[in-house]
Amino acid sequence: MNIKNFSIDKHWNSICEVHDASRPGELDGSAPKKAFVPLEKCYKTESLLNDKIYVGIVSEKVVGFVAFNHSKITWLYVHPNYQKKGYGRKLLKFVMNKAEKPTSVLVLNRNLKAIKLYKSEGFSIVQSKKGTIPIADIDVECFEMKI
Repeated sequence: MNIKNFSIDKHWNSICEVHDASRPGELDGSAPKKAFVPLEKCYKTESLLNDKIYVGIVSEKVVGFVAFNHSKITWLYVHPNYQKKGYGRKLLKFVMNKAEKPTSVLVLNRNLKAIKLYKSEGFSIVQSKKGTIPIADIDVECFEMKI
């Protein structure tokens, strides 16, 4: 996988596809299906374009993306068709080298795949937090994880 700087002109449609395919799996067990909001509708509210974004590319196809803002990993998604191949880990390791330390991330409390990934790279849960999914206005519980 090659990791490249995000270009809105080149990669926007691809990261929307990745997010929208991956988000239901992230929400599963933590929030009802109505909590899903397509990236096209939530990126402004969630300030995605204020973050530094990188895309993971395999055979000229965007398979995932990661974003961070200073010391916070704000987005990490891999398309379900490309999960369990190490791409999420590669994106995570890449961003860990770029982000300020200590580095933190918020993970939905039932997103066991993400929690396992972050723990395997040295993150630990430091606190449980309540939050609200913007636009959908759904209350959720998250774990703040830090390394």
